[in-house]
Amino acid sequence: MLRSLLSIIVAVIIGLTTAKFVEGAGAALLGDGAGILSGEEGASLPYSLLLGAGWLAGAFSAAAIALLLGKRWAPLGFLAGAAMFFSAIMTLMSFSLSWVLWPVSALATGAGALAAVKLLKARMAYPAANNAKDLFGD
Repeated sequence: MLRSLLSIIVAVIIGLTTAKFVEGAGAALLGDGAGILSGEEGASLPYSLLLGAGWLAGAFSAAAIALLLGKRWAPLGFLAGAAMFFSAIMTLMSFSLSWVLWPVSALATGAGALAAVKLLKARMAYPAANNAKDLFGD
C-alpha cells in the first residue's frame, strides 16, 4: 500500500513537471506574447494546442512512472492520469481559456494514461494477490 502511495506521489510530480516543460518549451518556440497571461483575453490557438500536448505528455509520463514503480498495476496508471486531469481542470478554472479545452483536457489526459497502461501491459489484478501462499507456505 505504501509503495502505491509513493508511486503516485512521485509520478504526479514528474507528470506535472513534464506538462510544464512541454508548455514552457513550446511557448519559448512560439515567441514573446505566447501564454495564458500574455495580456489577451484568452490563449491563442497554438498555445491552446500546447496546453493539450502538455497535458497528454504529463498524463503519459505520470501513468508510466506510476506503473513502473507500482508493479504495473493498472489502477495506479489511471489514478495518475486522473490526477493530471484534476490539474488541467484547475488550470481551466483559474484562467479564462476557451471552452473547447475542457473536452480536450479530458481526452488528452485519458489518452495519455490509457496509452501508458496499454504500452506497459499493466494488469487490473493487484500483483501481490498472485503471490498469496497457502497456510503452510506451499
